[in-house]
Amino acid sequence: MKFSSSPVVPILALVFIGTFPARAEAPPRPKLILSILVDQFRYDYVERFHDQFGEDGLKMLTDRGSFLTFARYNYYPTITGPGHASFFSGAPPSAHGIIANDWFDKRTGKMVYCVGDPAVTGVGTESAAGRMSPRNFIGANFSDMMRMHYQSKVIGISMKDRGAILPAGKKPAGAYWWEAATGNFITSSYYRPELPDWAKQFNDRHRAKDFIGQTWDRLLDAKQYPWPDEAPGEQALSGEKTVTFPHVVNAAKDGFENIMPTPFGNQLLLEFAEAALDGEGLGQGPEPDVLSVSFSSIDYCGHRFGPYSQEAQDIVLRFDRQLAELFHYVDKKVGLDNVAILLTADHGVMPTPEFATAQGMDGQRSDAIEVVGELMQQLETRFGPGHYLQTPKILEGNIYLNHDFLKEKNLSVAEVVDFIREWALGTGRFQDCYSRQQLLDGLAPGAIGERVLNGYNAERSGDLVLVYKPYTISWGASGTTHGSPYSYDVHIPVLFHGPWFKPGRYADEFYITDIVPTLCSVMHIDEPPGSIGKPFVKILSEP
Repeated sequence: MKFSSSPVVPILALVFIGTFPARAEAPPRPKLILSILVDQFRYDYVERFHDQFGEDGLKMLTDRGSFLTFARYNYYPTITGPGHASFFSGAPPSAHGIIANDWFDKRTGKMVYCVGDPAVTGVGTESAAGRMSPRNFIGANFSDMMRMHYQSKVIGISMKDRGAILPAGKKPAGAYWWEAATGNFITSSYYRPELPDWAKQFNDRHRAKDFIGQTWDRLLDAKQYPWPDEAPGEQALSGEKTVTFPHVVNAAKDGFENIMPTPFGNQLLLEFAEAALDGEGLGQGPEPDVLSVSFSSIDYCGHRFGPYSQEAQDIVLRFDRQLAELFHYVDKKVGLDNVAILLTADHGVMPTPEFATAQGMDGQRSDAIEVVGELMQQLETRFGPGHYLQTPKILEGNIYLNHDFLKEKNLSVAEVVDFIREWALGTGRFQDCYSRQQLLDGLAPGAIGERVLNGYNAERSGDLVLVYKPYTISWGASGTTHGSPYSYDVHIPVLFHGPWFKPGRYADEFYITDIVPTLCSVMHIDEPPGSIGKPFVKILSEP
């Protein structure tokens, strides 16, 4: 075959090529990924209190960043361990295995703490508070992918051990958490043999002592807090007889624990974050680094007072000012134009049942011990005396059957499961009940069923999963909690900020597992192995 020597083809090709628009120049990659996770931070906090925020804290993110207003958790239960594992891995508990803060190990017959590790020792402490690591987490997360692709330096910090450990990945440069007994930040031998000098110097300041005896009063005039200061179901702080302002941080018998439900806990972590930024030189090297900061005090406060309390409002307003301080510090050290900021939450929180009832909703408290006692009585009435359950409690909805005993009794698991399901749905306490077989077969229809399915790990979860009705708490006479598949627990804010993200409010469907694919798209790296999300390309600035 002869090819024409005519110049027509190359000329046409040049003309055709010239019709493509020039590729827009992408912004340079970040020097620092600043990940901020706020424990128990409901979506509506950033809406309800927006007009009371300053300009350089949360408003910088909501008004000048990408604000995903319909972001949700897509699994159950919505609690701290799974939340910290999922948001930075893009994986649900069914994949990463952190199904709760604690779960029952069917092989050993013992309880497992999500970051507990008896094979390591504490660093900076001699107590069991240091015997922690990420070994129970299955797979990898964004921090790991950054470290493998860019050799990024990764640091995770929090007041809670699981808040520091789970986002930091498998081999970070460090993970540090607070020990209430001593007031110090500590780590474990999994990470390093001793604390770095900057952490030792911070601990030597004994900063926690400065907050004992401090008074926490309202930031604003009392008229700017719409709900009463003494609302139904609130729980007093340790050492106090009332639930009203002002509050005083009392010294605890076992250390500095009473700092945690107050804004001073967030302040302590903020200052440690600044020390970590300086001490590790984050954002100063040739490759991008990752700093994961998980603030815990809003969670401790919310558990006691509920989301419609003056305390919840005030601690959020003060957190807004603390964020502004952190952003100014990061700007000074790295430059905000060089920093990709992510802020989200690990879960929301339910109103106290008493508050819900006062508003005309069906709030109730259901004693978990009584519930299990009732179940055992029903099982013995139907099948005879015996030990049908491996645990004396329902663990985040999970019931673990005693399979050895069922074999001895010649009872089929299916028969017992069917009986428990019918009992549960007849008590008036539970919305749904799912069997292990249902979930393994993917037979869990509807939004709640899908969330239960995503939270079910075949190796670690129970034989049945129960879901309480809305506004139901299974413990305590006061205070509130989270963990449900309902909007008050699953709807959280997701905020991105930096040149890589287009400012605006986005009400598109977005799940917590979409965060990491979006960040990976910005960084041009693979997603972690268990990731099930997809990048939210609408907010990305680069082509």
